[in-house]
Amino acid sequence: MYWTTKHVLVCNASHCTQKGANDVAGRLRLEVIRRGLDTEILVNNCGTIDLCDVGPNVVVYPDGVIYAGVSPKDVPEIVAHLQGGPVVERLRVGPGAPAEEARRAFYRAAVDPEAVRPAADFAVLAAAHGFDAAWTAEQLRRGFLARKPATDDLPETVAVTKKARGRYGV
Repeated sequence: MYWTTKHVLVCNASHCTQKGANDVAGRLRLEVIRRGLDTEILVNNCGTIDLCDVGPNVVVYPDGVIYAGVSPKDVPEIVAHLQGGPVVERLRVGPGAPAEEARRAFYRAAVDPEAVRPAADFAVLAAAHGFDAAWTAEQLRRGFLARKPATDDLPETVAVTKKARGRYGV
C-alpha cells in the first residue's frame, strides 16, 4: 500500500457489480490520474461493505464517508471531495440515512415477537417493507439472515442473525 492521504474503496461484490461498480471504479481511477492525484489518492476494489442493496458503494478513508448509489456521472463530485471539497451529501449514507432507517425498521419488525419465522411469513413482511426476494437473498448471502430448511414437522424458516441485530440495534 502506498502512503497516501486518502484511500478509496469501491465495492465490487455481486450486487454492486451488477449495478455498475466496475464502471464507477474505472472512471474514478481515470479521474484521479487525470487530475494528477494518484500519489495522494489510492483507489482499490473491495469486497462487500454490507450495503449492496443501495450500491454501488464507495468508502473514503480517513474521512469515514460512505457514498451509495454511485454512478460514473457522480465521480467528478466525489473527486472534488477527495481534493478537499465538500462531501457529496446526496450520495452519503450513514446510520441516519433513509435507506439505513428503512432496514432498521424492517429488522425491528422481523425480530418481533421472535427472530425466527416461517419463510413465507418472512417474505410477506419483507415485501410490506419494500424489500423483494433479491434483497432477501443478498441479506442471506451477507449473513444478516439465515435460512433453515423445512423438516417433516416444521416449515422452512428465516432467522435474523446476531450480525443484523447488532448492526441495527434490535
